[in-house]
Amino acid sequence: MPETQSLPLRSNRDTTDRRAKENTGNSRTVQASWLTLAGFMSLSVGIITAAILSRFMTKSEYGTYRQVIYIYSTLLIIFSLGLPKAYSYFLARIPRDEGLDMVKKISMLFIGMAAVFSAVLLFGADTIAGLLGNPPLAENLRYFAVTPILLMPVMGVENVLTVYKMSRVVAVYATVSRLFMIICTVLPVVMIKADAKHAVIGFVVSSVITCISGYILIRLPFRNTVQRKTKTGLKEIIRFSKPVFTTTVYGFVISSTSLFFVGRYFGAEEFAMFANGYKELPFAGMIISAATAVLLPEFSKMQKTGAMNREFISLWKSVVYKSLSVICPLSLFCCVFAKDIICTIYGTEYSDASVLFQIITMINLTYVMPYNTIMLALDRGKELARAYMLAAALIVGLNIMSVSLSFHSITLITLIHTSCILLCRAMLMAVISRSLNTTVAKLVPWKKSIRILTASAAACIIAVFTRYLLGNMHGIAGLTTGFCIFIMTYCFIAGMAKIDYKEIFRPIISRIGIYKNNISDAGYA
Repeated sequence: MPETQSLPLRSNRDTTDRRAKENTGNSRTVQASWLTLAGFMSLSVGIITAAILSRFMTKSEYGTYRQVIYIYSTLLIIFSLGLPKAYSYFLARIPRDEGLDMVKKISMLFIGMAAVFSAVLLFGADTIAGLLGNPPLAENLRYFAVTPILLMPVMGVENVLTVYKMSRVVAVYATVSRLFMIICTVLPVVMIKADAKHAVIGFVVSSVITCISGYILIRLPFRNTVQRKTKTGLKEIIRFSKPVFTTTVYGFVISSTSLFFVGRYFGAEEFAMFANGYKELPFAGMIISAATAVLLPEFSKMQKTGAMNREFISLWKSVVYKSLSVICPLSLFCCVFAKDIICTIYGTEYSDASVLFQIITMINLTYVMPYNTIMLALDRGKELARAYMLAAALIVGLNIMSVSLSFHSITLITLIHTSCILLCRAMLMAVISRSLNTTVAKLVPWKKSIRILTASAAACIIAVFTRYLLGNMHGIAGLTTGFCIFIMTYCFIAGMAKIDYKEIFRPIISRIGIYKNNISDAGYA
């Protein structure tokens, strides 16, 4: 009698486990989707702000403003010490009632580093302006100097909310704060004077609003929880942040070197051209950043509980496939229609930047794997730092060589940077495969990837040919027409190639259905 009952019990247990895994995967996808929406808002603000400012300001003034943002974003990599990732790593490992104390500890480190950062901008403005060969830059940096104190202590808001499954709040926070950024940055330029100083002052004003809202939201997950001290001390936080910090230093060198050489040896106008053209597709970073924010606490839990390698590989391949299914088609479209995109956003005077935009497509296509996230979770921070160090050394050395040999070409600078990034990512893949006792080939879902790549390329070819037959339109009309043709063609080919987007986005569709049912039950529909 007991034996006859054991089979259904096991079946029920297996079914329950399977459903639990499916629900966990669905939750990850939904959380990542909210973060992607937040990233989309940031992307939209960046594009809108750049499009307006580049039209109202001269190339020289716009280039100076972009240099201010470049200096802040690159130095932020160093002064943040890798601490934003510490929120995700530690909060996933401790009880919620210890969370606020952990947040306070990390925030205090941020405040200290922010004070040093602001002092560097305030008192080192002339030196920085001299290095970039742009004297007007110094005054703008002094106006901007208070920004790190306002923004750095609330850098972890999105990470904290994500750990506690509050990604919807992140989307709202990103939307509101970015809208204020557009208003505060653009209005002074349009209404008062079209120069870098007024754009910078507007940015600082928007930072005040972001700071206030960030301080409120970072405490939100702990509102109804009785708090107690966490056993995790500053030493453990710093121990985790050390390899992350080392990596970010090399990342700083990687991200800033090419921009520095262009700004120093080519002037503000060429800097504006390079900054507008050579940028990774924002939606690619937006998608993988959202996935990373969700996966770091997930990988951290898996590593702490001793999960098997096959579980890491399964989750990794799932993320790669879902990221590639969105990033690959859009990347190839942007590469083919690069000139229309650049001219539509920034104006025809930046049309030459389209070549740079096409070159960076090679990086975009490899931006589908959460390299750093899994390496940190697997305690491979040192190997991560070594790969970044080699890439940084190559970029610096090759850029010095190109300038010394009088090869004054921003296209060459672009090719050097792209090649070094691809080499770095190849090394990271090798380290990850060794850590998981597998091969690089087994980390990539090759059949699915090839189907997506082939369908994307075919859709691009058809879109270009069809647009040519319709009159070879240019500008926003040609871009819109080409995109519509591309999307319709790609959807058809993807269906033929059995690329199941319904399955990929099923968790999001299901969640939308739940929201609609809840609204209907409440009597609003």
